[in-house]
Amino acid sequence: MNSFALPAPAVTFISGGGRDLDTSRTPGLVLPPAGEHVKLVDGNGDEVGLGISDPENQRIRVLATPADGFPKIDAALLGWRVEKALAWRRALGLPGPTNAYRLIHGAGDQLPGFTCDVFGSVAVVYAYGEGLRALGGKLAEAVVGFAKLDGAVIKIRARGGAADVADRQDTFGKVPETLLANEPGADIQYEIHPLGGLNAGLFTDMREQRRGLHRFASGKRVLNLFSYTGALSVTCARAGAASVTSVDTSAGVQAWAAGNFARAGFPNNDARWKFETGDAVRYLARAARDKERYDLVLIDPPTFSTARGQPWTLDRDYPALIAQAAAVIPEGGVLWLAANTHELGSLGKLAAKGLRLANRTASIVEQGGLPPEYPTLAAQPHDRYLQICVLRIA
Repeated sequence: MNSFALPAPAVTFISGGGRDLDTSRTPGLVLPPAGEHVKLVDGNGDEVGLGISDPENQRIRVLATPADGFPKIDAALLGWRVEKALAWRRALGLPGPTNAYRLIHGAGDQLPGFTCDVFGSVAVVYAYGEGLRALGGKLAEAVVGFAKLDGAVIKIRARGGAADVADRQDTFGKVPETLLANEPGADIQYEIHPLGGLNAGLFTDMREQRRGLHRFASGKRVLNLFSYTGALSVTCARAGAASVTSVDTSAGVQAWAAGNFARAGFPNNDARWKFETGDAVRYLARAARDKERYDLVLIDPPTFSTARGQPWTLDRDYPALIAQAAAVIPEGGVLWLAANTHELGSLGKLAAKGLRLANRTASIVEQGGLPPEYPTLAAQPHDRYLQICVLRIA
């Protein structure tokens, strides 16, 4: 393991293992090759930490300090981190034979550069850089062992990289093509595709939001935009919604969503449950023209997309979409918004801009974010990426 001398500001930043050392703010600093394990030293040559180089993201992932007592980044260190992470999830009552939950959340679990979701007997480990791939395999092995799972898939969330998903993932143990999983405390079974694309079919960060949807959905006409595999839609149906319309650009995920509905006890030939394949903007334009009304509109858009043939971004395009949604919500209806943004208050500001465009007013009735198994370091506020804003339209 080679030594890597850090500039003084970076040394003071390292106060504990499990940190992301952002080197983009240090001009001229050349990082070691991707994936190289390095001993971090100060100007006097004294060790201040152990890390792995991730030049793709202009970071050194600091996984330990001398206080942790580990001489190198190995299975013992990873196992210790996984065991601590699992203990927190057990305290929250999350693990179970078919349960879906987040087991590892990056630096919040002292494993920067990695996340891990568990879906019943299988884990999906994400490594956020090609240089982290090898260590991701060792982490997957530790997860399977400590959580007593059948297997794990390691997916590489690298910038650019191979277009073929198979070239960006490795497997450890037994990983089926599909399986069923439910959220802790809920009996809705969702179909999971661990070996499919980057997303396996259920976003575990939305669990607490799904639990609270019954307060807004019971007896209501619901429209779910960017509905993906229909988890929010199924939740509304189970809450007693009068109707649920799910809109997504992909016919494949709409079929997936229809399957989730069927498993939840809602046959696809029931006219109350509609699956519209198409663009959300165009759908809202037609709904407004036809004077359709929805008591609850759910919008959980991608942060960035080119699905419509041109770039779509939250900051620029979300307000106009919010304005369109407000046009089909009657007085007293609810607009439920989600955004993957870390800027405090930014979603509320986007909502206010959209409502002004629609000449509507609203009151914020609830705000939310990541659930408790998504810990983030106070020193890294950018890691708290999820914002939820619920508004009652006047």
